[in-house]
Amino acid sequence: MVKSLIPDDPHRLKALKGPEQVLEPNQASCSLDELPGYMRSIAADTPLAVDLFSGAGGLSLGLHRAGFEVVLACDIRPDSIATHRHHFGGCSEQCDLSDPEVLAQLCRQLNAGGEVALVAGGPPCQPFSRNIRWRKHDDDVIEQHKELNEGRRELWESFLTVVEGVMPRAFLMENVPDIAQTGDQEVFRGIVSRAEAAGYRVHARLVHAWEHGVPQLRPRLFIAGTRLPNAKGNSYCSPLVWPEPSCSSLEEAVSLEEAIGDLPELKGDWWEKWNETCDYRGPGNAYQKLMRSWLPVDRDVLHDHITRKVRGDDLETFQLMRDTGLRYHELSEEQRRYAVTSRAKREGKLLNRKDRESSFSNKYNILKGKEPCLTVTAHMAKDGYWYIHPQQNRTLSIREAARVQSFPDGFRFHGTPSNRFHQVGEAVAPLVGEVLGRAMLDAIKQRTEEVLWRSPETIRQELLDWYRDEGVVALQPWARQKENGVEIPEELKAWRVFLGELLVTQLPVQRQMQFWQRVLQRWPDHESFLADAEPSRRRTFRSLHLEKNENLLQQVAIQLKEGLEWREWVRTDLKGLGRDRIRQCLAMVGITTDRSCSIGLGRMVGRINGSDESEQLLSRQHRELNLGLVLGGDEDGRIYRSAVVVADRWCGPKPFCEGARETDERPCPLYCAGLCAQVG
Repeated sequence: MVKSLIPDDPHRLKALKGPEQVLEPNQASCSLDELPGYMRSIAADTPLAVDLFSGAGGLSLGLHRAGFEVVLACDIRPDSIATHRHHFGGCSEQCDLSDPEVLAQLCRQLNAGGEVALVAGGPPCQPFSRNIRWRKHDDDVIEQHKELNEGRRELWESFLTVVEGVMPRAFLMENVPDIAQTGDQEVFRGIVSRAEAAGYRVHARLVHAWEHGVPQLRPRLFIAGTRLPNAKGNSYCSPLVWPEPSCSSLEEAVSLEEAIGDLPELKGDWWEKWNETCDYRGPGNAYQKLMRSWLPVDRDVLHDHITRKVRGDDLETFQLMRDTGLRYHELSEEQRRYAVTSRAKREGKLLNRKDRESSFSNKYNILKGKEPCLTVTAHMAKDGYWYIHPQQNRTLSIREAARVQSFPDGFRFHGTPSNRFHQVGEAVAPLVGEVLGRAMLDAIKQRTEEVLWRSPETIRQELLDWYRDEGVVALQPWARQKENGVEIPEELKAWRVFLGELLVTQLPVQRQMQFWQRVLQRWPDHESFLADAEPSRRRTFRSLHLEKNENLLQQVAIQLKEGLEWREWVRTDLKGLGRDRIRQCLAMVGITTDRSCSIGLGRMVGRINGSDESEQLLSRQHRELNLGLVLGGDEDGRIYRSAVVVADRWCGPKPFCEGARETDERPCPLYCAGLCAQVG
């Protein structure tokens, strides 16, 4: 029995036990020591792939079907590795990828075996998941979250360490969309910056599983790198062309009923013997036929079609919800097992978000058979109340959850039922892996050089050079970070940028510089603003028709006086001044690593990246994703500040490109129409 490397978790529920399924290793499996020889035994024209944080092998299965040979898979969970080792040849290694010595050993063995075409994988997403983050309104929960995820946020660095050590032609990283959004955006920009430094073009795309034939919503962020011709080594590849969706709307997508409608009914009990033969009537549609034919499986066998026994009170609740159409929070207290208010709310703590009032408001959820399933997660290992069967009063079985993820029926899972649920929920959907794998393989094989491609580093430098032009810098003196070569104190930088952005920018451009000198002399810091006689101050704002802005600046001055920590500033909404505007101001002077992306800024970075402009207007996720690609690391916020100015002054709904504007300023340097999707 392999000892688990996973540390004890004192805060989470223990996995429920049930019949354990033991799978034997694949006859073609090998040890890490044998890996170089195994790699050399594979035909020279076969592209080799590595799957880090592999789990049970959802991504490996998709890559294999796309044409890759997965020679190495690594994961910390022994049950997941046992599943992977059963289905794939090569090395399935249980190891801790946060250990530098482990990473060095993996790179040595891979380099000894030959060239790797693709390094793929999904570093654990829990530290970035909104489903986790939004509940952290309680000090105990915050401490538990920090303790459990100590070191896990940096596992993306382990992924890139292997990429740097092996230098594959391409890489593909999967994670939750939240990693590119405000709050964790620094991580995404760090990935972009480090991958570019290693010699890769970076591409990123939000992919919905249902768009590629998976009967599930499941939005996931995929970050890809394709090796540049001038990178270390001679092997390079073409830019990635993201695959077009096979489904253009949710109405066309494979529904839950289409995915699992052929599976026999269950009462709900771990010990129902569906691992043996059963009266299975056969597949009835294209998706079901794919699930039965992708991997070998006997005609009358259904593996893993088992689920939890339903409690008596749960059975009554399921039936009541089904009969009445009521949602969980609409039931009476006597009919609910869980309170619908969060712990923090019940204890009388102040909450910032309205939806925190109902942490368990929809703890029980009956799935809709005519639609794609909700996103299946590893939490199914703890309970399945979010996944109540559309017709039967029970939660989904392991096999039904696997079908939702596009695991074929011939793909079995090692371990207890909870182990198997966890493996299904944390996997990359195999069909998504296949579609993206084919796109990666096309880029690897084409290997065309790009004469017209302009690197993001060039674009960033053009933004900085444009901003440093004398005329441009003079337009935003409140965003300066140094004075006479000396760094301005953070508190003073914050006050100045708020004073300039909330007051001075409200005036016509031709009046701003003169007015800035006047207000800076009158209110050089927040203390002088608060000390100024209120009637006199109010007359000033009234004369400018900016009475509301006085209140905004007063709130800012009070918070500065009270010493609110910067990490709290970016999570605070002041009256009339939202956190996005606060983040923008503080980011412009390098105080926070958060980079808020307004619709205007999103429009500009979308044009640089060649993105659909409607996406930038409707989707915050797309705006912040494109912003991260354009900014890269941007530790001091100077590139962000330059981009904000270009977006405000040049790149409106009707952009003033190539100097087509009556002004003494230099023309916008970006010429976005000519870049056409060159950044990512």
